[in-house]
Amino acid sequence: MFSAFGDTLKGILAFGVSSSLVSAVGFVLIPLYTRYLSVEEFGLLGLISLTVSVAASIFGLGLNSAIFRSYFDYDDKDSQRRLVGTALLVAGAGSAGLILLATLCAEPLIAQRIFGLPGTGKFYQIALYSGAIGLLNAIPLAVYRADRQFGRFAAFNITAAVLQMILIIVLVVVFRLGLTGVVAGQLVAMVTVNGLLLYSVRTKVEIALLRDEVRKLLAYGLPLVPGGVFYLLLTSGSLYFVQTTRGLTEVGVFNLALIIASVFAILVISPFQLVWPPMMFSVEKSSYAERFYANMLVYALYVSVGIAMVLSVFAREVVAVVSTPAYASAAPLVGLLLFGHVLFVVQNVFNVGIILKRKTAYWSAALVIETLVCILMWLGLAPRWGTLGIAIGSIIGHGIGAGVTLVFSRRFLSVGYEWRRALFLIALFPCAVGASYVLPSFPTPLSVVLKGMLVLLLLGSPFLVKFWHPDEAAAAKQLLHQIARRLPFRLSPVEQS
Repeated sequence: MFSAFGDTLKGILAFGVSSSLVSAVGFVLIPLYTRYLSVEEFGLLGLISLTVSVAASIFGLGLNSAIFRSYFDYDDKDSQRRLVGTALLVAGAGSAGLILLATLCAEPLIAQRIFGLPGTGKFYQIALYSGAIGLLNAIPLAVYRADRQFGRFAAFNITAAVLQMILIIVLVVVFRLGLTGVVAGQLVAMVTVNGLLLYSVRTKVEIALLRDEVRKLLAYGLPLVPGGVFYLLLTSGSLYFVQTTRGLTEVGVFNLALIIASVFAILVISPFQLVWPPMMFSVEKSSYAERFYANMLVYALYVSVGIAMVLSVFAREVVAVVSTPAYASAAPLVGLLLFGHVLFVVQNVFNVGIILKRKTAYWSAALVIETLVCILMWLGLAPRWGTLGIAIGSIIGHGIGAGVTLVFSRRFLSVGYEWRRALFLIALFPCAVGASYVLPSFPTPLSVVLKGMLVLLLLGSPFLVKFWHPDEAAAAKQLLHQIARRLPFRLSPVEQS
């Protein structure tokens, strides 16, 4: 069983983390954004990113997942090439539709009508062009995933991330183009990487329009679109409600908190969502399947709470380092947003019955319910409590979403989760955040040391009580021995002369 957990971790590190590199650009460039853009421009950048993500999810037609449904149905390379060519044509149609939307509707519909920000349409337009080009990237990247060509998959993601950062830095810092430089840098990077990607898979593509495959691709992909849109609204849609109730300045502050919290999504949520479904199926028929599913809740929580704890406890220091005093109020929001993220990881673990029985409509239903609860909370709490109310509303929505997912999943498979262990780990998070804010005020170096000791103490607490089962403790000890053997040095007692 523990080898299965090891395979899950390897998959996360392989495809999961590398696929999140482009998303990490926003976090790495925070110091640049907060110093070379105004708070209002930084808030507008968050709204633009939300718009592009939602539009790309709709016009992407779910093809990045749908292509797998048919790719492995063919054993011969010629049929696979024609399938990839068909998928590219469909993706091209979606890309053309998004370009048309950006050209005709960026200013009158999106900037003015939806967000109430006249004169900002040109930024939305350029960014939507980038999103349209990105729809074509999904097909060759899906081919690399299907063929398990991790090296190329990672290389293109790294290239895209590095090129985008270089272009944005040059355009914003050197040429002082502000927000225009950000969206223009994204567009140039996307066009360049897209050209390289399409060229790299030229031998794997035969342009053809297989009508039966078009129907299969759309029949599989389109039902995934609503779930994807609702997920984006769940994670970033709160920015819209901040804009309508508090204005762009508060959007900028809240956007910083969202980006810092997004590190958790990059390290945990996205990789886990990518790897967890195939791991479910891989152990489905094994004798330890039910225990594997039950223990995943404990292990996922330990990792999730640990990472969220670090980001939350040091939120004030992170905000101070990467931004200016104008963003200081973002720090308390980080912990609240991260608690919601932890609950979302729990929700993803709970969906085992839904995925195994292929009842994905229930997963989409859970996301819809969760998003609607969040929106209701945002509408009710934002006018009075502002960004704090929105963060609290997100926690309530994520909690209800996890509960609904568990109820749906138990219709198909009842997993015996160890609730006491799970609740123990969840309780560590508010303990860490609360303790970090009641610590006396010390100079920054001493404060960092004390907070670090607090995190280590809480993360080590499960080892101080009878929390782990004997086989888990033995597996952890074996893992540590394996890591020690691979170190370039050996830790051994000093020989006595």
